[in-house]
Formats: sequence, C-alpha cells, structure tokens
Amino acid sequence: MKNPTIELVDHAGLLQVPAATPAPRVATRRYRKIALGLAASDAVAICLALVISYWVRFNVQLLPPRELLLFALAPVVWVLVFQAFNLYNLMYLSPAEEFRRIVGATGVGVVLLVMAGFWSKSTFSRGWIGITWALALLFELLGRRLWRRYQHRRKLDGRLALRTLIIGSTGEAIRLAKALMAPGSGFLPLGYVQPHGAGEAGDTLPVLGGIDELRELMADQSVDCLFVASTLVDSDALAVVSQAARKQGVQVLVSANMTHVLSSRLVLQQVGSVIALSLRPVRLSGTQAAAKRAFDLVMGSLLLLATLPLWLAAAVAIRLTSPGPVFFHQERVTRGGRIFPMHKFRTMRQDLAAGADTTAPFFKLDQDPRITPVGHLLRKWSLDELPQLWNVIRGEMSLVGPRPLPTEQVTSNLQLLGPRHEVPAGMTGWWQINGRSDVAPAQAVRLDAFYIENWSLAFDFYIILKTISTVVERRGAY
Repeated sequence: MKNPTIELVDHAGLLQVPAATPAPRVATRRYRKIALGLAASDAVAICLALVISYWVRFNVQLLPPRELLLFALAPVVWVLVFQAFNLYNLMYLSPAEEFRRIVGATGVGVVLLVMAGFWSKSTFSRGWIGITWALALLFELLGRRLWRRYQHRRKLDGRLALRTLIIGSTGEAIRLAKALMAPGSGFLPLGYVQPHGAGEAGDTLPVLGGIDELRELMADQSVDCLFVASTLVDSDALAVVSQAARKQGVQVLVSANMTHVLSSRLVLQQVGSVIALSLRPVRLSGTQAAAKRAFDLVMGSLLLLATLPLWLAAAVAIRLTSPGPVFFHQERVTRGGRIFPMHKFRTMRQDLAAGADTTAPFFKLDQDPRITPVGHLLRKWSLDELPQLWNVIRGEMSLVGPRPLPTEQVTSNLQLLGPRHEVPAGMTGWWQINGRSDVAPAQAVRLDAFYIENWSLAFDFYIILKTISTVVERRGAY
C-alpha cells in the first residue's frame, strides 16, 4: 500500500503532492526522553544518599579526596546497575515489578560501591553502609513515584499513548481493544489486522487490512506497537508480525490471558519447539510462612512503638466525646477459618442498631449514623485500625493479607469468602490499595485471590508502602 497522493496540474506539468500522514512515533520518543530523565534522577538520588549519609555518620562538611573520587564515580556505577536491572524500559514495567527491581538494584549498587571503597582504601563503616542503603532506597522510591505520576498524567492526556495495531479481529482481539481504550492505559488502538484466513469482524474499531499488508499499515499509521491476540494467531503469522516489527523498530506485545498472575512469577521455558510460560509456585508454608511471620513481628513491633502517641491521643479523644469503652472487639475469621477477637478503636455509638443486613459480604454503610465525630476522623486516617498491631504481634493477623471479616459474614457466604482464608488475615491488603471501600464485593474477592496467588515478601512491602499513600490521599475512606 503506497502513500496516497494528490494530483495537481499547473503550467509546468503534473505535480504529485503527498497527502497528510499521521504524526511520527512521538510517544516512543517521549518514553526515551523520560528514560534519560530517570537516569538523571537516579544519579542525583545516589549522590544525595552518599553525601547525607557521610555527613550523618562522620559529622564532616568537606569530603576527603578519596571519597570525592568515589562519589564522582558512583552515579555512573548506579545508572549501569539500574540499566542491568532493566529499569529504564518503562513500557514493560508494572509498578509492582518496578518496585521489586528497585529494591534489588539498590542493594547491588550499594554493595558495588562498598567494594570500590574498599579497593580505594576509603574510610567507611557499617553504619554508613546502612544509612546509605536506606537513603538511596528512599530517594529512589520517591523519585520513581513522581515519575510514575508524570507518566500517568501524560497517558491520560494522550501524549504517552502508543499507536497500536491489534493483530486479530474477533473474540479475544475485541476484548483486548476494550482494555486498551480505557483511560490511562497508555495505548491508542487504531484498528485490527486480520490473520490469515480470518473472517472480518471488529466492533468500534475498523479492520484496516490483512496480515500481508502489515508493513504498509505500520508505515501509514506511524505505529508504535503491535498487540497480538495470541489465541487468534498461529506461529507462521506470528513470525510475519515479529519480522515486520523488527524491521520497523516497533515493539510487539502478545496477550497471555493470565490476569491473575504477577509478571515476576512468569518464566519463559522452551519445550521442544514450543515456548511455554512457566509459573513459579507460590505457597505460604514452611520457610515462607516463617519469613512472613518474622517480617510481621519486626515491622509490627516497630510500628506499635512508633504509633504509641497516636494510641494515647485516640483513647483520650474517644473517652472525652462519647460514653463507652475505648476499644471495640469483634470475632473475625483468619487463616484456616480460625476465629479470633480483632481489636479496633471504637468509632461508633453503642445505643443504635445497624439497621441493615450485616451478613452481606464486605458489609459497610456509606453513611453510618452510628459513627461519632471522632470516629469519623479516626476512620478517615485509618487510625482506628492501630490496635490490630497487637493482633499481628500475637500471630492472629499479618500486616498484609485479606481483611478479616466478621464470622456472620463468612458463615453466610462461605462459598464466596472461604477461599480467602488460605493465608492469615491482614491489616491491609491488595484490595485496600485498589479502592478500599469503593471496591465491589466480587472485585474485592478477586483482588484477594490475586494476592494469595502472587504472595512474596517484596509484594507485602510494596503493599505497605502503597497503603501509606492510600491513607494519606484518603481514597475510599468512610
């Protein structure tokens, strides 16, 4: 397919003027610029971490020459390590995967800097190493958070929307198109390309042509991305797609139909001539359960000590503003269907009934008349949940896991809610950071199942950090 032309005739003869063509791959170039900005912010992060940690540990204002040389080399080493962890290919990184890689890259980067310091006979200490690692991780996470927000805004306004052709035109391809058309997806689906022998279909998007015309379609539409509906395309057609994309410098994505699995669990494995996606097993037992319990004990104890002033302030406010006890205790369900007494700060009056069916799954009134003014404030900032740290230390709950539900809700909806109890109940969880009270019951169950399917300590740590952001922004709080 050739570029269309407009024929104009003047006294000099026949002129051929190219018609207007789509803009060149602007989104791809913008991603490259963001990658350069990320590298610069990573370099700034390690420089700040090194300088501040050195001042804190050694209490000096001027750095010795050896340390200056090491600090000058640090940004280069840091960026190379982050490049090795593939942290600048933004189009391929989910937030959870980016977090996991940042933690790993920060640890490796600090180890390499310590080794370089040892060879250069610089004066470092274990305290300096620990402070540097903590500050570097903090600055990296803050910097990446800001870049993620910037990318999200640019996706919403279309500046980072990849111009995309969908290979396939029925069934899975149509579902894929609907997902790509969601606001902020980062894709701009242009139309369908039919595989060999496929009948024409499509919905709101046009079928632009067949796979034999793919290279011309890519040039005409200034395509950034080819998205393959895997169940509709055979291996021969996929080879044609791959070759065309390689020659045009366009990325190829293949749908895997595995929405319940984190990408960190997927490993490509060749079985003869077949490429298979292998799932790393995840099961909370043995050493994994022990690691999660140790994490809960250490983090729970630290959080309890750090929040004791808030406990005191909440207790005084509750006693001064409404009659009744400071704490509220209720039987909830945790791992294996075990019942335990969960503790919270009391946020409601005791002289009013609920006035609704409390056996409904994830029951919560949007505007509950029983909530006191102090209780409303405690709930807005999730301070009413602080006493559950004691449940965590006692081993009845975990910091992260499916939220424990009252026994009457679980017993009345056992088929729906029973699978949530493969792991310990948690103070926060995957569905809490994806909408809190705004999530419908069926969606909350799916999000809990996603957490159970993909559990890891890094995932727990990621959810805790996201919980802090969710609470500060007060998303979905009643």
